[in-house]
Amino acid sequence: MLLPETRNLLDLMEMATKGGRPKLETLPHVVGRKAVDKMSEDGEADPPQVAEVADGGFAGPASEIRFRRYRPMGVAAGLLPTLIYYHGGGFVIGNIETHDSTCRRLANKSRCQVISIDYRLAPEHPFPAPIDDGVAAFRHIRDNAESFGVDAARIAVGGDSAGGAMAAVVCQLCRDAGEVGPAFQMLIYPATDSSKESASRKEFAEGYFLSGALMTWFWEAYVPDEDTDLTDLRLSPLLAKDFTGLPPAFVLTAGYDPLRDEGRAYADKLIDAGIKTTYVNYPGTIHGFFSLTRFLSQGLKANDEAAAVMAAFFGT
Repeated sequence: MLLPETRNLLDLMEMATKGGRPKLETLPHVVGRKAVDKMSEDGEADPPQVAEVADGGFAGPASEIRFRRYRPMGVAAGLLPTLIYYHGGGFVIGNIETHDSTCRRLANKSRCQVISIDYRLAPEHPFPAPIDDGVAAFRHIRDNAESFGVDAARIAVGGDSAGGAMAAVVCQLCRDAGEVGPAFQMLIYPATDSSKESASRKEFAEGYFLSGALMTWFWEAYVPDEDTDLTDLRLSPLLAKDFTGLPPAFVLTAGYDPLRDEGRAYADKLIDAGIKTTYVNYPGTIHGFFSLTRFLSQGLKANDEAAAVMAAFFGT
């Protein structure tokens, strides 16, 4: 059953649409991005204070990759375990600002540094450009750890939705390349299988914020080439034949989320491969709740739980 706070938020969204606000999937992608990014910023709880915030950039595969680094309150000077965070938004919307409060909270609650990555977005930069940036960002921070204040042996990757998918792909690509990969992965309702429709994608296609029409809107921008191989592991990491050698994980899903089943399936694959995995489902809420913390208290709870699992893993 939907929680009352979730039902209230969905009702507000429906009222706004009836009041004349266009549905996102009816807008050009660039126009829709601006409107939703502002709503996303407003949907986060007030940003908590952290010890230090620093913006910067480094060379990416095609252009500069911007980042924002958060040092948590109450930690001693020195190199810190660090979460590289990839924001959600279907690879079309979202940025550092839309997830600012979430990253601040994760930093303070985990006592780990968080580095938020501003990767390229579709439709201007379709698949695989965002993934290329995500992988390049991990490698750059790993290879220049000291200059970022990072403990190189304790680097995690994580993100929500598209960002969760990106984190999973980074772990797989590093393992398959035989290079040092992340030590931990935080996957928040990740999209893990683009090759078929799961039962939850069908069941929650209407009325629960992330609709089937909206997912199509994202997809048409991100993967415009109809001949793209949907079993490509960069699009469908769930289809990997081997899950051994991947880092320990925290995987979170929401009960009324079209992506619920593929997130759970990814956690199951990790567990079956012997990977230490914490899986949690928040049954009464929807996709996006992890960052809609101004309206959904479950999002704050989930932030804290994800941070606590990472803190326990890194011993902070």
